[in-house]
Amino acid sequence: MTIYDLMIAFVVGIVGLLIWQNAGYRDRAISLAKQHCEHMNVQLLDDTVSLLSLRLKRDKRGNFALARRYEFEFTATGDQRYRGDMTLMGSRLYDVNLEPHRI
Repeated sequence: MTIYDLMIAFVVGIVGLLIWQNAGYRDRAISLAKQHCEHMNVQLLDDTVSLLSLRLKRDKRGNFALARRYEFEFTATGDQRYRGDMTLMGSRLYDVNLEPHRI
């Protein structure tokens, strides 16, 4: 095995680790979106979220953390889809926004 082979194996391993880690954050975002929708008496549609952005942002203590912004769809009456978005700082919920919707 050459140095080149070791570097390729290292890069593939790092990419695999990042994919696995992001899947965990996505599962956490789905769980938090479900909880928030239940609290607001609306229904999360498709039981899924999609990643909108990933960037460095300062948390409440002033430290840099990865901010993941996810988008999801929900319904209040079952007739119409509305959009919502949420931001996670690490694995903590930072912000949730729901479009204005019928009750």
